[in-house]
Amino acid sequence: MAIQSNNLRALEHDWYATRSGLDGNAPLGDHKRAYYDSKGFGGNTKPLGQCEEEWLLSVGGRAAEGQYDLWSAACEAQSVTVGKSVDECKFNFFSTVASGTNP
Repeated sequence: MAIQSNNLRALEHDWYATRSGLDGNAPLGDHKRAYYDSKGFGGNTKPLGQCEEEWLLSVGGRAAEGQYDLWSAACEAQSVTVGKSVDECKFNFFSTVASGTNP
């Protein structure tokens, strides 16, 4: 599956879809859950947002508060340009971290 780069939602979906092991047509939330489970941050009792936060903390390698800090730390740790907003950080992260890379 090629990762789309035309918009953040499609880019994010494809990034997780290439790593989740699920059918590419599965919803983004399912791809995220499967990916976080595979990285040890899942569990059906945890909210998906908590799984993502724990994953971002591990990728960023430092304590961070709030979504922007989490995403900017993750970008910095992967040598990705830090954006000026959460969405810009996410776009840069998902468009830069290669499909074969699993932070």
